[in-house]
Amino acid sequence: MHPMKPFFMLRIFLSVILVMLLSWPIRAQSGEVLYPFLNLPTSVSASGVGGNSVSSQEKDLNLVFHNPAMLSTEMSNSIEVGYMNYISDIQLGSAAFTRKINDRSAWMAGIRYINYGEMLWTNSQDDILGTTYAGDLALTGAYSWQLSRYWRAGGSLSLIYSVMDEFTSIGLGVDLGLYYNNPATFFSAGFVLKNMGAEVVAYDETYEKMPWDVQFGLSKKFAHAPFRFTMTVQNLTKLSTSYLAEVANTDGSAVKGDNLAQKIFKHTLLGFEYVPSDNFLVSVGYNYRRLSELAIAQRTAFAGFTAGFSMKVKNARVGASFAKYHASGSSLQLTYGMDLSKIGL
Repeated sequence: MHPMKPFFMLRIFLSVILVMLLSWPIRAQSGEVLYPFLNLPTSVSASGVGGNSVSSQEKDLNLVFHNPAMLSTEMSNSIEVGYMNYISDIQLGSAAFTRKINDRSAWMAGIRYINYGEMLWTNSQDDILGTTYAGDLALTGAYSWQLSRYWRAGGSLSLIYSVMDEFTSIGLGVDLGLYYNNPATFFSAGFVLKNMGAEVVAYDETYEKMPWDVQFGLSKKFAHAPFRFTMTVQNLTKLSTSYLAEVANTDGSAVKGDNLAQKIFKHTLLGFEYVPSDNFLVSVGYNYRRLSELAIAQRTAFAGFTAGFSMKVKNARVGASFAKYHASGSSLQLTYGMDLSKIGL
């Protein structure tokens, strides 16, 4: 490949991002955000460091759902499946497969679903009429290409289907990402525009907004110690995340909102990983926004903290993560991945 071509492709990629950023505020100015399941963690590598990562150095195929630029040719012919037992009886699942196209590019096909379980079906008088069902599904195709020695770009397109009782919705979502990884300095960084797109078929006559976001992050491993620090900044499309600024006390006075430090930390996820080898990892993370919004004043019960691990077992890689949301709610996530080439497939 010509040495200038990767940089030419990078300029095109950044130009597309800029155009989309400038044009987006024109669209969808009313309505509520839909498909929130797209922001739930799919990878235990991301869940273990606070709930998200767009810059991880792990070879975890499910990370492609977080940043499509993290898809590499080294993952070729791999599969990964995941399952999360979310709060109450909500269940989340995923599966993905990837194969390289050439030495510089690869594609991935994946699926995510969430089952919200059975719910009571009532009328306006609160009479119980039976039960109903709600669930979401996303079919995703991703593509990545190597821009240069350290830079990679990627994009994904998702077809989203949602059902709530007799109402259904269909949407299209696009993720665009950049990823930088320099093994010599043990440093990586990522940037992603997530969940851009639109609702094609609405539940009713009201079209709602996609949960689009701008995220970036970095990961740095110590040169002479088996530890790695991860930071992810998210929710940058809405700088103030506090609902307190939108309500008032009963006497009509304004409720005191977040100070500057609280606003910053509500956008920031912090993670710390113990990585003694390429075959084993233990992680812990902290999500201040989750803690501040879901903790009970008299009992924080570790709300906002996460933990995870992954390890190689023969030809497979298994992982698990645990996240505490509030005093009575937590999630457990499990993943299993395999390189099919190592078993002759």
